[in-house]
Amino acid sequence: MFRLQRIQVLLVAVIVVFVMAAIYISALVLERQKVLSQASRYSVVWPTSQATSEFARLEQRISAFGRGNAEPEEVQLRFDIIVNRFGVLQGGDLREFIASSPYAQKVMADFRRTVEAARPLIAGIGPGTDLDALLSILTPMDSEIARLAALANEWDAARISTDRDQLLRLHWTFSAISIGLIFCGMALIGLLLWQNKSLQQAQRALQALTTDLQATSDELTSTNAALRTQNARFDAALNNMIQALCMVDAENRLIVCNNRYVELFGLDPNALRPGTSIMELAERSSLGQSAGGSVLSEILRRQLFLFRAKPLDSYSENLSDGRTIAISHRPMADGGWVATYQDVTERRRAEDRIHHMAHHDGLTDLPNRLLLRQKMEEGLSRLQRYNQPFAILCLDLNRFKIINDTLGHGVGDALLQAVAKRLQDTVRETDVVARLGGDEFAILQLDADQPRSSDALARRIVEVLDAPYLLEGHQILVSTSIGIAIAPTDGRHADQLLRNADIALYRVKGDGRTGHRFFEQEMDAQLQSRRHLEQDLIQALKAGEFALHYQPLVDLASNQISECEALLRWHHPERGMVPPGEFIRVAEEIGLIIQLGEWVLQQACREAVSWPIPARVKVNLSPIQFVDQNLVRTVKRALEESGLPSSRLGVEITESVLLQNNEATLATLHELRQLGISIAMDDFGTGYSSLSYLRSFPFDQIKIDQSFIRDLMLRNDCRAIVDSIISLGHSLGMTTTAEGVELPEQVTELRKLGCDFAQGYLFGRPQPLHSVQEMLAAPRPPLDDAA
Repeated sequence: MFRLQRIQVLLVAVIVVFVMAAIYISALVLERQKVLSQASRYSVVWPTSQATSEFARLEQRISAFGRGNAEPEEVQLRFDIIVNRFGVLQGGDLREFIASSPYAQKVMADFRRTVEAARPLIAGIGPGTDLDALLSILTPMDSEIARLAALANEWDAARISTDRDQLLRLHWTFSAISIGLIFCGMALIGLLLWQNKSLQQAQRALQALTTDLQATSDELTSTNAALRTQNARFDAALNNMIQALCMVDAENRLIVCNNRYVELFGLDPNALRPGTSIMELAERSSLGQSAGGSVLSEILRRQLFLFRAKPLDSYSENLSDGRTIAISHRPMADGGWVATYQDVTERRRAEDRIHHMAHHDGLTDLPNRLLLRQKMEEGLSRLQRYNQPFAILCLDLNRFKIINDTLGHGVGDALLQAVAKRLQDTVRETDVVARLGGDEFAILQLDADQPRSSDALARRIVEVLDAPYLLEGHQILVSTSIGIAIAPTDGRHADQLLRNADIALYRVKGDGRTGHRFFEQEMDAQLQSRRHLEQDLIQALKAGEFALHYQPLVDLASNQISECEALLRWHHPERGMVPPGEFIRVAEEIGLIIQLGEWVLQQACREAVSWPIPARVKVNLSPIQFVDQNLVRTVKRALEESGLPSSRLGVEITESVLLQNNEATLATLHELRQLGISIAMDDFGTGYSSLSYLRSFPFDQIKIDQSFIRDLMLRNDCRAIVDSIISLGHSLGMTTTAEGVELPEQVTELRKLGCDFAQGYLFGRPQPLHSVQEMLAAPRPPLDDAA
């Protein structure tokens, strides 16, 4: 009886162990499901990397807009994409990543401030927008966003590694419990044998023991059913993993692998039974006995070699079939190992494409400014180690804008591609040809024989690019200007070398010719002087340093002043009086002429109202002002605010105004004419198409250029030209004005020829407002007395 009691106690203990094991197995399964769910979470790497690419595209569009190669809508679209990307970075798993990193939170805060700071400039982007200020707001975010992407990659990798560790721990715990249950089952069998012997001695105890054994059997049946269910779930989870999984024991024999492993390597499932030697499987694969061919052999041999040489947690393998497999290899306590495999070919290709797009121009596929700078840094490193000089050549195409505007952007893009092809065919393999944007290119010539090699290359490029292009049925001729800087003579930093090469290019274009020039130190001084002048000009308008002087136009029939031409004067606080020839062109090039011209119109109208006689005030208009669609509105506002009648306002233009967008310019001139404003053509006779312009628009007045008046009394051809212009003007119903009159004899001759008005130092130099008011109030003698 005592023996039966002990048997019963032991049976109860075994049953309790089975119950506890079943409960713990259920808990393990739930935890494993949670880990698998975590392993399938969304990767944060892609959105952060995409944010880096989108930010680079926004800066590229802003730079392209500054050179006239992009529309405001393109910049605003890129900006909207960045704002949308900012919202994406604050949702989903990305929110968890941002919350986990103080640096990521700082980047998002900086991102928010940068977007808010740039939003007004982007919303109002236009010709007057300060693009340098806009880029200075955006550029600091480049490195921060790139660092954020790197942190996201590290965070994602750490998260995946943690999930894998948890899954491995759960697997071994499950295996240990299963083994324990097996031993419990064996112990139970022993107890049953012991119980059978005891039943022979105690019949009544046997009946009771039989009852207990039946109950125990029921429990075992339930446990086995639960185990089968859990095994089915484990198989489902294993075979639905994204990664292929393979587990091997200490003797390199297969323990388990999932369906993805079979699919990834195209293997025969029958050859992957548990207990199969991995080395034999690799040998059969290399001999073509497996559907996976040599791919699995290639991976296994390298995996085992790397693991023996230097254990690695994870690495990537580029296979001979073109695929890239990411492998995670983890050793097990018993000497075996478990590994996961994932085909990341498309992801790597996408990353390579993104990397290529970030370092190459989208139109020509040439290296862009970023990649050029990297190559220059490499060249500077070689220069420091081996003292090998190199050259950087900056070039752009002359007249490209005209070609682009007249033949269309399609032809312009085709021309840029053709130029890129010719440049690549001209340089050596060691040289780097890059497109900096628009029609600007650069060549990095890594040659120790400088400057001779760069001089020869520049001459070849000029010759090659001068050859005609046949594009879309058009024969196109385009020339190039090249600036050259040599390292280390002209600089030991990439930015300095590019800047100096660009300065040399600017000098070539400033000289109005094609060809090439090497950088010289005095070029930098001249550029600095030019930049100081630009800065002073911007401040001058705000500081009120400009004033108007007026020069009279005299009616040759009555010797009375009928008009006064308003001439802009700049009194610099340090330089004194700056001649208009020095600053007007600069104002046009930097776009200040729009604001300056508006000020001149308003000031001239206000001051003309105070004159003692109703003489007309004449204002010169720049060709740049006609590009501004607000010109007519500006003239109307100046007349309304000053109260000056429109009949007392006249404008003077040169034929260069009509060279650009002729139809729009003529429409503007007609609108001004409808307001009652007089319109004169200045410097008539010095251009190539003056007669055609007189035919296209009926000017009120023709101003004969002073170069003809200067030699009027000395050369018969000048007299004949002046006579022809006066006759032409009268036949077209236009009055004529002679400029640069300085001698009484010229007045007498002009009267004989029938000229209507005269202007020059003989009648008065340009004078400030108070002087011209006194001059207009003073009586003038008759014409005969004055002459």
